[in-house]
Amino acid sequence: MADFNIKEIQSLKLKIQVLEQLTVVGLVTAVIGFYHDWSTLYVFLLIAVCGFQIAKWRFKKSLKQKEYLAKMVEERTIELRVQRDKVMKESKELSIAMEALAKAQDELVRNERMATVGNLTKGLLDRILNPVNYINNFAELSINLLKQIEQNITGEDTVMSKENYEDTVEILAMISGNLNKIAEHGVNTVRIVKDMEELLKDLKWHMVPADINNLCKVNLDIIAKQFENEIKQHNIKLNFSRLTLSLMIEMNIEQMSKLLIHLMKNSIYAIGRKAARESYEPQLSVELEKLNSSICIKVRDNGIGIEDNIKDKIFEPFFTTKPTAEATGIGLYLCREIVLNHSGVIKVESEKNKYTEVSITIPIHQNTEDNG
Repeated sequence: MADFNIKEIQSLKLKIQVLEQLTVVGLVTAVIGFYHDWSTLYVFLLIAVCGFQIAKWRFKKSLKQKEYLAKMVEERTIELRVQRDKVMKESKELSIAMEALAKAQDELVRNERMATVGNLTKGLLDRILNPVNYINNFAELSINLLKQIEQNITGEDTVMSKENYEDTVEILAMISGNLNKIAEHGVNTVRIVKDMEELLKDLKWHMVPADINNLCKVNLDIIAKQFENEIKQHNIKLNFSRLTLSLMIEMNIEQMSKLLIHLMKNSIYAIGRKAARESYEPQLSVELEKLNSSICIKVRDNGIGIEDNIKDKIFEPFFTTKPTAEATGIGLYLCREIVLNHSGVIKVESEKNKYTEVSITIPIHQNTEDNG
C-alpha cells in the first residue's frame, strides 16, 4: 500500500472521529438548551449537528473509496511482487543453467581439443618412435666403435705421420661429439614422444575417498627422499601445514600424487636455480585449508619465481622455460587437466625472484557419474 494512501486514510478516519465527537457534544448541548429554553442556541446546534453528519457521510464515502483503491493497489502490489519473485527465481535458474552450459561447453571444447591432439598424435607416435630408437641404438653403437678405433690408434703416432695422426684424433673427437649430440637429442625426442603418449591417456577415472593429510605428507616424503642431495646441498626447509582433523576427499590418488609430485619438483628446481646464484634460506611449503565444501592445497616456494610476461602461457602444452634436455612442457598442462577432471581450479601467484604459489581447489565430494 502506498504511503500517500495510508496518510489520506488515517486523516479521513481522524476527521470522522472528530466529527463523531463534535456530534455527540452538539447533541448533548442541544438537549441541555431545550430544557433551559435556549431556542436560538438549540436551533444552531441542530444545524451544526446536521452539518457534522453530512460532512461525516462525505468523509466516510471518501474513506470507503480510498480503502477500496488502497486494497486494489495492495493486491496489485502483491501480484507484482509474486511476479517479480517468479521472474527472479526463473532468472536465477536461467543463470545457473547458463553457467552449467558454459561449463559443459568448456568441457566439450577441451575434450575436442584433446581428441584432435590424440588423432593427430596417435598416427605419428610409432612412426617417430621406431626411427628414433634406431637412431639412438646406432648412435650408441657408433660411439662404442669410435672408442675402439681410438684405442686402436693409440701409440700409432710412431707409424703415422704426426700431421695425419693429429688430424685423425681430431676427426674422431669431432665424430664422437656429434654422435653424443645425436644420442642426447634422440633421448630427448623419445621423452617428448612419451609425454605425448601421456597426453593421449584418458584422464577420466574412478574416484575413491582418501585422507588428504596423508596424501600430501606421503608425496612430500617422496620428494624429500628423491631430492635428498639437493635438499642437503641448499639446506632447503620443507614445511607441511596439515588440517587439524582427518578429512577424506574423493579423488584419483594416482593422478593427484602425480600432480603434487610435479609441482614440488618444479619448486625444488626453482629453489636450486636461485640458490646457485645467491645465498638465502630456501623453503618449500605445502599447506592445506578447508573452504566450506572444498579443499585448497597450496604449494609454495621462495625460488626464482615466474616472469609476468609468461604467466598466461605456463599451462599451455609444450611451453617450458627449462632447457629441452630437462623438460618438455607437458607437466603443468597435465596438472591443469587433472585438476579440471576433479572439478577444481588451479591458480598461480608469483613474483619474480621472490616466490611462487600454486593453489589447487577441488570439491570434497565429486560427481561420481561424471568421473566414474
